[in-house]
Amino acid sequence: MAIKVESHRCPQNHPCPVVRVCPAGAITQRGFAAPEINTSRCIDCGICTRYCGYGAIRKV
Repeated sequence: MAIKVESHRCPQNHPCPVVRVCPAGAITQRGFAAPEINTSRCIDCGICTRYCGYGAIRKV
């Protein structure tokens, strides 16, 4: 499975806390934009999907 960011669910008004919980460093954020997933670094652990309080990050 892959991890996807649904930007319409992300408030995009703060530093995303999910960036710091990714053990692989696969999540980045530019300014306050929706985070981006680097699929080549993602280990598909799902921590980000559980940590995002807005449900903006999910497995597809």
